[in-house]
Amino acid sequence: MQIIKDSYIYAFNPENKPIAFCNDGEILCFETLDCFGGQVKSENDLIDNIDFAQCNPATGPVYVNGAEKGDVLAVDILDIQVADHGVIGTLNGLGPLWNSCELRTRIIPVKDNVCYFNDICFAARPMIGVIGTAPENRSVQSSSAFECGGNMDSRIITKGVSVYLPVKCKGALLAMGDVHAAMGDGEISETGIEIGAKIIVRVRIIKNFDLRWPLTETPDAYYVNTVGRNCNLSIQRGYEEIHRLIVNAYGWDDTDAVLYLSMRCFVEANQAVLAQNKADETGDTFRVGVPKLEGKPRLIP
Repeated sequence: MQIIKDSYIYAFNPENKPIAFCNDGEILCFETLDCFGGQVKSENDLIDNIDFAQCNPATGPVYVNGAEKGDVLAVDILDIQVADHGVIGTLNGLGPLWNSCELRTRIIPVKDNVCYFNDICFAARPMIGVIGTAPENRSVQSSSAFECGGNMDSRIITKGVSVYLPVKCKGALLAMGDVHAAMGDGEISETGIEIGAKIIVRVRIIKNFDLRWPLTETPDAYYVNTVGRNCNLSIQRGYEEIHRLIVNAYGWDDTDAVLYLSMRCFVEANQAVLAQNKADETGDTFRVGVPKLEGKPRLIP
């Protein structure tokens, strides 16, 4: 198993030089930093005072041999092993509840898969905040989400799921990071339990499949992950892509697919801090899903 470590990108870019090469079906271990790049070392370190240019480091990129534009890169999340403590805190003026809080940093112990906060404890549920492939002919900051993944901050991207990413450039250039030991839907303070981790994945190439937004497959459902400069735009894009995939897979016409979605669609927030956003990539991220159906084709091969 290749170990991918000690090299980080801060933007998904087709010009990034790969630090490793892998083959279809290979298993890799990505060693990642927390989203602050290790800058927050104690509760005296306020997040407002760190160097934000060093935030959201994504380990990689890895060149996947045989991946071409128009393919899809499947990333099976086999395991996520987190460090023994993480960081959570507030940032000045950010989040829908900022007016009810103050600047504060907390160090959260994580022991034997349990997180300890104040007088309570709860099970850790490690998830990957940033995972993506390079876009075509542009650069996207690793703190942002886009059509090839990036900072989706979806709490369901955890052990046992598969993430499907559009391939826009040769080799895909896979990178990932920003693990959370736990994160609520919405991530309303702009932070979960930010933590260093080892992520073990298997990569697979799906040839010549039209996928326009990242797709997450859980044991019982499919979710399209989208972003938009506001919640409405992000959700609309999710509706449109899951509708297109259902029509193509099930052979239903557009209207029957709409009726089915009206009966069974899931709409869930990934990161929705309700800020005023000037660009799509800096906006709210959502997942729009449907349950798997026994006897029906898969939405993705």
